[in-house]
Amino acid sequence: MSTIVWIAIAALLVLVVLCAWGYSRLRRLTKRAGTFDCAYRSTKDRTPELDKYWANGLCEYRSDRLVWWRLYSLKWEPSRTWLRQGFDLVGRSPLEAEGLPDVYLVQCNYEGAPFELMMSAEAYHGLASWVESAPPSIQGYIF
Repeated sequence: MSTIVWIAIAALLVLVVLCAWGYSRLRRLTKRAGTFDCAYRSTKDRTPELDKYWANGLCEYRSDRLVWWRLYSLKWEPSRTWLRQGFDLVGRSPLEAEGLPDVYLVQCNYEGAPFELMMSAEAYHGLASWVESAPPSIQGYIF
């Protein structure tokens, strides 16, 4: 066989492995308990071009933190992690006027860094409950 054929076979094999990795990662994330669909965007350095950019992903509740996984990525670890102690919900607004019924734009703040999450109404109520149900003192809290 020629070199071109071997290169094509190697490229096809790499493509199959990457697709299998991505599918495995996405399947693993969606099967976990406590995950919900959530889009993320940073508002720290706002510009009109970046205002339109949302990254689709999944949030997962953990006992002491909220983690956000980019939906289409090959990374095995979360893209963002927010500890419960420094996480604040600043506000929310429904997006019905934009044609998105039962979707909320949630303004958040983590240790002085503002960002926004877009999620369903059910996911917002779950997030608000998770934030409010923090133990009185994380010190000595058993995870």
